[in-house]
Amino acid sequence: MSCKCFVNIPKFRQGASFSECLDISKCTCTARFVVSEKKSRFELLSCSLDEVDKYKIDNYFNQDKTQKKCDYYFNFHPTNQPNVCVFVELKGVDIETAVQQLEATLTDFETNGYFSEIKDTKVVCAIVSTGYPSDDSTYRSLIKSLKARHKRLNPTIERKKYEMRYNPQTGECFSKGEK
Repeated sequence: MSCKCFVNIPKFRQGASFSECLDISKCTCTARFVVSEKKSRFELLSCSLDEVDKYKIDNYFNQDKTQKKCDYYFNFHPTNQPNVCVFVELKGVDIETAVQQLEATLTDFETNGYFSEIKDTKVVCAIVSTGYPSDDSTYRSLIKSLKARHKRLNPTIERKKYEMRYNPQTGECFSKGEK
């Protein structure tokens, strides 16, 4: 079963708060562990429905076409364990833009006080691309900048080609074919 929650783009009321808009952008179906676009796919492992919230960010929660933002956001909130916030960018080969989109989304969430509402949070930025990210100086500089700007959050950056499976309980990240 695939998620159909994001087929119709919502109309937000004038002056709606960040939290209200985020709540409207939440997946309500049982297919909330997987997202995919074209050849890129992301999946959360070892979770139950009551532990995971999935949100569509790009062109849904954030409809501003001039602002960079990532594609999806997952909030893993198990009982008696720290939250894991996973920001997902499904990308072709433009990895530099993917990092910029993740950074802009983290900034938006942080500016709007989102992370102050949830305690003991681990932040993960996931890039799933159709081409291998070039580990060149530009990419390393962007990652370093993202981590410096969001030092308090201490984000982890994960990147895989075509498919990423992430276990928020263990922090393990698998690519296509790995278990």
